[in-house]
Amino acid sequence: MKTPQPLVHSVASAFSPLAGGPAWPREGSPPVREDAAAQRRQRIEHDFQAEQRQQRRSGRRRQTVLGVLGVLLFLLAWEIAPRVVPGINTKMFPPPSQVWGVFWEMTYTKGEIWPHVGASLQRALWGFIVGAGLGVAVGVLTGRVTVLRQLSDPVLHGLRAIPAIAIVPLAIVWFGLGDVSKVALIAWGAFFPVWINTFIGVRDIPATYLRSAATLGAGRWATLAQVALPAALPFVFAGLRHATATAFVVLVAAELVGAEEGLGFLISFAHLVFRVDVMFVGLLYLGAIGFAADQLFAWALHRFFPWYGAEARR
Repeated sequence: MKTPQPLVHSVASAFSPLAGGPAWPREGSPPVREDAAAQRRQRIEHDFQAEQRQQRRSGRRRQTVLGVLGVLLFLLAWEIAPRVVPGINTKMFPPPSQVWGVFWEMTYTKGEIWPHVGASLQRALWGFIVGAGLGVAVGVLTGRVTVLRQLSDPVLHGLRAIPAIAIVPLAIVWFGLGDVSKVALIAWGAFFPVWINTFIGVRDIPATYLRSAATLGAGRWATLAQVALPAALPFVFAGLRHATATAFVVLVAAELVGAEEGLGFLISFAHLVFRVDVMFVGLLYLGAIGFAADQLFAWALHRFFPWYGAEARR
């Protein structure tokens, strides 16, 4: 019969390596369980990020495939409609096969489209820069300075209700038939979308941002430049994106009167000589340029403001 050992001796023997029990953790030894948990968390996070990247790639591929398929279906319907619908004259509504021949000739064989594209892009760019710059400046000031907002609110909202196309005769009277009138019209059209979006973005800044800036000793102008404008940038980009479409609408309206070059002039001249195929070529270039500008702003919005990705992917 064994003599019972003291309890302390039994516990010490159970944790003795010589007795086959687990060893007491030494001082300074790595926490094995914590390291294992951290590795599991890292593994889970890595797998989650990889799955998210795969889903984004799959979504982009699916969007590209469906977009290309939509364009092909549209072209197919366009090609078939003039040939099967009774009463349609293919000279007045040419199918894509006829338009493609004129497109190739004007783009590559003769290259006569490029002076018109260059003139339109130059006017649109200058008008957009002037209008967008003024829109951002006025939007920031009216969004932060209450007196200025109350003074300018009726005037700006009243002018915003006037269509830019209605200003065409007045711009010609004031600035003549040259490029100045067209740039002024485009600037007018681009100003209001940028102004209203910037104004809303600056006006609706969370009060926490402003209080934090005041706590750190920021003055009025420092708060305006370093807090208000950066916080409103997503709204500014949304306004700029809207202004690009407006600029091209006003561009065509401005070039229909008193222009000698430009896509709007090309479309108007083709209308006078009943060249509908040339009109379609001008419309295709306008659509392609507008789409490229819109996608550029969408990419910039997603690139610099990832949290605003829902708007950037539209």
